[in-house]
Amino acid sequence: MKVLLMMTTSCSLVTVGIVVLNREWIIDKMLASLQSQTYPHNRIFVLMVDGCSTDKTVEYAQRFLKKSDFNGYQIIIKKCTIPEGRNICIERMRGDMLLFWDSDVIMEPKAIWELVKTMKKENAEIVSAHMFGIFVNSVDELETKIKETAATLKRKGSIYQSPRVGMGHTLISKKVFDFIRFDPDLTILEDFDFSVRARQHGFKLIINEGIQTFDINIIRKDYSDIHINAPLKNALRGIRKKAYAQVMAHSFKITFKDMIVFFLENKRYTFYLGYIPAAIFSLYGILSTNVYFSIVFPTYFLLFTFWQILRRGVNQGVKAIVRSILVGIPTSVWLLYYFITCILLRE
Repeated sequence: MKVLLMMTTSCSLVTVGIVVLNREWIIDKMLASLQSQTYPHNRIFVLMVDGCSTDKTVEYAQRFLKKSDFNGYQIIIKKCTIPEGRNICIERMRGDMLLFWDSDVIMEPKAIWELVKTMKKENAEIVSAHMFGIFVNSVDELETKIKETAATLKRKGSIYQSPRVGMGHTLISKKVFDFIRFDPDLTILEDFDFSVRARQHGFKLIINEGIQTFDINIIRKDYSDIHINAPLKNALRGIRKKAYAQVMAHSFKITFKDMIVFFLENKRYTFYLGYIPAAIFSLYGILSTNVYFSIVFPTYFLLFTFWQILRRGVNQGVKAIVRSILVGIPTSVWLLYYFITCILLRE
């Protein structure tokens, strides 16, 4: 009993930071996963930042946490973006470590123990687990799907340094926050940007593939619809920064091959870049009265319009078309610029 008490009191106090919005469908499952952790519960402080949910997320979380045996909890309700919510977690954290745990992520029971051990063993400041995506029609399928997925996985014990980590299942030393906060302009890719700046400050990012975590998604609609329906002003914020973060987080040393692979894997950016030569051809056609050249851009645009409306319906299709021009083109140009700049500087 004395040995167990000494082990418990010597464990670092870990703040679990949960940034959440309208997750009543999964929040109980996520908190149950946290409750199942073998890391001493009296060394876990739970900090939830709710971005003003309109469902019962907060009610369910309060009901669960009131019965828990953690080292306290706090729920902050404030309208905020994800990076703003993460910064609130940083400001209100307790102890020397902050574990960002997304509300739709389920971790195996030994996850926190393994993250803490890896951080100390590897002398790293940022440690993340390996993520597996799971798609379900409802939460009733969750346990079965996790068991099925876990059974097919070969547990890898590799631990390696990475140019980037996601923030949904990542442990960060408090010392990192003396230098870095999340950029509120980055309403997406805030984790890539944080990773890049952490590397630039000399911090070590580690991924432990031996820790299984599961990202749960409800099969309802195309994932890209989330970005299409997000406020346009958010999509327009920090376009250059988002592009820079994507490029710099791609690998430690950017090569020409990296650029080709990136644009092949992310075909939408390649398509958006295609707007530019199409417009040039059409302009040339108009100036030279060449009918064939002049219809290049209208044809390119109309084919994309037809495909988007066929795929998403009129309303969502029109939104996708508008964003492809206002957001897609400048993002793609910045991506190409940073890839080329990194390659030339390296050479």
